[in-house]
Amino acid sequence: MKFRNENDNLKAQVKSLQVIIFGLFLVCGMLGVGWDRAKKITPLHIPPDLRAGALVKPNDAKPVHVYAFALTLIQILNHWQSDGSVDYGLAIDSVKPYLTPRFYAQLQDDLKQRIINPIDGAGTSVDELTGRVRSIQPIPGQAYEDQRVTVHGNGTWTVNLDLHIDEEVKGMNVKAINVRYPVRVVTYDVDTNANPWGLALDGFAPPGPRRIAERPGGGQAAHLGQVPDQRFQEPSP
Repeated sequence: MKFRNENDNLKAQVKSLQVIIFGLFLVCGMLGVGWDRAKKITPLHIPPDLRAGALVKPNDAKPVHVYAFALTLIQILNHWQSDGSVDYGLAIDSVKPYLTPRFYAQLQDDLKQRIINPIDGAGTSVDELTGRVRSIQPIPGQAYEDQRVTVHGNGTWTVNLDLHIDEEVKGMNVKAINVRYPVRVVTYDVDTNANPWGLALDGFAPPGPRRIAERPGGGQAAHLGQVPDQRFQEPSP
C-alpha cells in the first residue's frame, strides 16, 4: 500500500511538471509574437530635448520630427553626386516608401521631362541632367523654428524649408541660389517595415518652390515653378 501511494504521488508530480512546461512554452510563444508585432506597429518619436522630460505616445509625430523628415527626404532627392541623369532617378527610387504614389509619379514625370526639355515647348531640346552635379543644404541661420511647420490636423503638415542649391557641370558652377520649398507631409502608415516613420511627402504646397533673397528678410523673388500637381524647375541665377 505504501509503494502504491508513492507511485501515485510520482505520477501526479510528473503531470504537474508537464502542465507547467506546456504553460511556459505557451507564454514564451506569446511573448515572441508580441515582441515581433511591437517592433512593427509601435513607432515612437522621441523629442530632441529631454531635459524637461516628455510624454511619448506611439504614432505621435511632433513638428520637429516632421521638419527633420521633410529635410532629410528633400536633401536625398537633390543629391546628385556624379550625373543627374542617373542619380536623380536612383534617389527617387531609394525613397519611394516615403513618398505618396501621387508624388512619386510626379517626380518620375519631372525626371523624364528634365532629360529632354524643349525650350518654350517648341525649340531645341535641352538635357538638364546629364553630367550635372547638385547638392542642397539648409541656409546657415535658417534652421528649425516652430513657425516653419504648419499643422493642419488629420495627419497633415506643411513644412517650409529654406535651402541653398549648388550645381556644377564639368566642374563649372552653373547655379547657386536659395530656395524655399513648401513641402506637404502626411501620415502614411502603409508598410512599417519599409517606412518606420509612418510619414510621407505628398508634394509641394502652393505656391510651390520659390527663390528667396540671399540675405534673410530681403524679400522673395518670383515663383520658381508650378503648383504641387505640376512639374517645378528652378531658373538659373
